[in-house]
Amino acid sequence: MKIVRNFLAALGFLTRLGPVATDPDMAGCVPLFPVVGATLGLVLTVPLALGLFGGHPLAGAFVYAVANLALTRGLHLDGFADVADAWGSLARGERFFTIMKDSRIGAFGGMALVVAIAGQASFGAELLSSGQVWLLAAAPVAGRAAAVALMRACADIPRPGLGSLCLPGATWPNTLFAVGLGLVCLLAAGGLRAAVWGTVLGGLTLWRLARLARQNGGINGDFLGAAIVGCELTTLAGGLL
Repeated sequence: MKIVRNFLAALGFLTRLGPVATDPDMAGCVPLFPVVGATLGLVLTVPLALGLFGGHPLAGAFVYAVANLALTRGLHLDGFADVADAWGSLARGERFFTIMKDSRIGAFGGMALVVAIAGQASFGAELLSSGQVWLLAAAPVAGRAAAVALMRACADIPRPGLGSLCLPGATWPNTLFAVGLGLVCLLAAGGLRAAVWGTVLGGLTLWRLARLARQNGGINGDFLGAAIVGCELTTLAGGLL
């Protein structure tokens, strides 16, 4: 079935949990990004829910953050750092994207990586301490739903690369499905308060990323990675407010 092929392709592209597809239908994979997030979230969280590092929430959250990094090959964190470097440079237009594509990490990118990993570990530890373990599973879903929403918001300004192959898949029906799945998971995992705060904080993150993309004339895969990491963090933070 095509949906199974697209799911496996998306799983292999976004994580180490699936086979690496040759010439995948990237646009067809887009609505399944949050489903991949749900798969990843369960793999990361079920061991903690079953008692791994029970009584040691900081250790459990640290393992969660490192496992998330390992299972995604650092793909999204790389985008998060690249966008931070380009943003911090105050460059505009083509210079902005030149800095973003530089393989060398700058000061702002380094700081962004610390914020992301420390944020996952510290927020995760607080959630584990308060018994809200399933929000750790919902965060990867919300992050990938946010990436689809950002694609929809910036579908008219693609930049060359894998990101541009994904953008056509962010149709309104696909976006509504992705965002709806993210909201359902947030509600199920953390209740109404966590869902509201996660949505508000995630919405502000997406608004800022979309504005930055339009100021510089395009969106690429790094922006999508930044949306995933940023909205994973806002989901975890929202569960504590």
